[in-house]
Amino acid sequence: MKKYYFLFLISISTLISSCGKDDPSSPDPTTSVKVYTLSSVSNSKISGKVTFTKNEDGSTTVLLEINGSSTDIHPAFIYFNNATTGGEVAITLEPIDCDCESSSTIVTTLDDGTPITYEQLLKFDGHIKIHQNEDHLEIIITEGNIGVNAN
Repeated sequence: MKKYYFLFLISISTLISSCGKDDPSSPDPTTSVKVYTLSSVSNSKISGKVTFTKNEDGSTTVLLEINGSSTDIHPAFIYFNNATTGGEVAITLEPIDCDCESSSTIVTTLDDGTPITYEQLLKFDGHIKIHQNEDHLEIIITEGNIGVNAN
């Protein structure tokens, strides 16, 4: 009987200790991660997503993930304006290697050196385009609006 009583006390103390408030220093995942959809362009049948993650140092990790890509290495950029209007390159991202179909870039500035934060990226008037390869930048395989342009 003492054995069951002891197990009961351990179970209750574990339950109580696990029901405490969350650590206030840990980031809120709803405000530190934002995911946007990338849609197929020109019947490429390649789609994907881009994830913006706020880092502790104030930088943003931009993770591109696509599926159904070819054997090419795909250049990727964040452009000004929405995808329909188009615009100039704002941020050059790491190209996507066909083997892993993803790339990760730490962003702290636009290509012209202007600082940009995670919060500013979430409000950015822009879009992302992923291109067929370095030799055929005119061919867009997937794209998606980000920031204020996202649906």
